Amino acid sequence: MANKTLFQRLFGKAIPNTDAINFECAPAYKLSPKQSLAQYAATACFNNTFYADADFQLNGVLDACAAVDSEFIARTAVYARRHSFMKDMPALLCAVLASRDLGLHEAVFEKVIDDTKMLRNYVQIVRLTVAAKNWANLSE
Repeated sequence: MANKTLFQRLFGKAIPNTDAINFECAPAYKLSPKQSLAQYAATACFNNTFYADADFQLNGVLDACAAVDSEFIARTAVYARRHSFMKDMPALLCAVLASRDLGLHEAVFEKVIDDTKMLRNYVQIVRLTVAAKNWANLSE
């Protein structure tokens, strides 16, 4: 059994202070935009969950994408598809790349959009994005 008095002196010294509050109002750690995008890419399914709805997740992904470089988005899209086996997330990240960096988009497209279902998801996301932009322009 571990010596409690010996290890009690170390407790708290190696652990940084929390800097955020989670959905349960408990102390938490704020993620950097890269960490946030990586977490969303590996876990978010754009469905309503106990703590977050689909819009919240989408806005979180888009905010994180706005704060990171295109190369990181490209690597995250490939990882989300190949290792996390996600469908909508890598298609969305590929669509974001299409609007930011066509060279990277072209480089990762075949790695991310690897079957007809993924192509359908990608086209649907691009079409909805274009429709939303056109709708916003019409309403101004």
